[in-house]
Amino acid sequence: MAEGCDVQYSNWMTQQLLERRVPLSGLLELTSRCNLRCVHCYLGPQERHWDAKRRSRELSLDQWRSILDEIAEAGCLYLGITGGDPMVHEHFPELYRHACERGMLVTVLCNGNLVRDSIIELFREYPPLDVEISLYGATRETYEAVTKVPGSYVKCLNGVRKLLANGIPVQLKTVLMKLNGHELPAMRKIAEDFGVKLRVDSAIFPQLTDQDQAPLVQRLDPAEAIRLEMADPAIAKAWDDQVQRTAAPSDSLYRCGAGVTGFYIDPFGNVSPCIMTTHRRHSLLERSFASLWARELEQIKRTQPREGYGCNSCEMQMACTSCPGFNYQENAHEDVKSDYVCETTRERWTAIHLARRPPQPARAEGWAPLVWGGRNGVKVEKSA
Repeated sequence: MAEGCDVQYSNWMTQQLLERRVPLSGLLELTSRCNLRCVHCYLGPQERHWDAKRRSRELSLDQWRSILDEIAEAGCLYLGITGGDPMVHEHFPELYRHACERGMLVTVLCNGNLVRDSIIELFREYPPLDVEISLYGATRETYEAVTKVPGSYVKCLNGVRKLLANGIPVQLKTVLMKLNGHELPAMRKIAEDFGVKLRVDSAIFPQLTDQDQAPLVQRLDPAEAIRLEMADPAIAKAWDDQVQRTAAPSDSLYRCGAGVTGFYIDPFGNVSPCIMTTHRRHSLLERSFASLWARELEQIKRTQPREGYGCNSCEMQMACTSCPGFNYQENAHEDVKSDYVCETTRERWTAIHLARRPPQPARAEGWAPLVWGGRNGVKVEKSA
């Protein structure tokens, strides 16, 4: 009975947050600068981010503190601090501490290379909700083929060890690509040995600043990406549970939490509904967060697709990872789907439904299948 009440209360609270548009979850990119040079990075070449003129435009310590105060007062509870690598930023410790002191639960997204003793002391005093570390390979050769920085593999693993040894929660994550897909089982073993989770994602996007398509050459073939993804029983079950839910009907182009409960702020004080919608940015140096949240950022939910947009009515939508922001980065239009994401979704949809089929009896010699179009777009074999 108590469990049922808890679920009811949770559902009620969620509905209240949605209806009132409380900016519950934010992502702050302190800097686009990073100590690595990853081949797939959507921030583009690091040379541009270390340019003195660009660095001079980054927010000052006082400006960031003011913004943290504003978002805390607006209701932000869950805050992600990212980069580049946020630990590159000279004022990361002060800003992390300030966010914690304002009552926000902070997740730090980094590459683990810059976890030094002073960071450990900071995290012991102000424990993070989580530290998410990107693992780009199970071997030095593969990891550094992605990062292009010698010695970064050992530094990453040492960073993980330091955090865990001091009781700081860690989650590993990886982006699957042509360079490292073959090492996914070994990466899962590394996570298992550390006693942490490994989140797997095959999403690679064009560069955010100019939509340069260069990172896309690292995309895995859709069938291979899904084969690797679904090899994890926990991921396969999560997707199976997901597709059994019914999508809520909506005419809106954006059907996620962007601009409803979530937001993103870049190193120069621009706020957007999420990191993939930086083409909808507005300056916090000119207007308050509360004002922009109440007006400009709210407009994203009113955006409707052009006639012919089929994603909202697609039977596979609950198995899809696409969003209009992804579409814009790849096609310069929010309502023009990514063919790659669509193909990947079709592979995932098929894998989910094939996994549900009962074991088939052995086929007699000379047996020939008759293939016909089954429900939900899955081919079903029927004996002739």
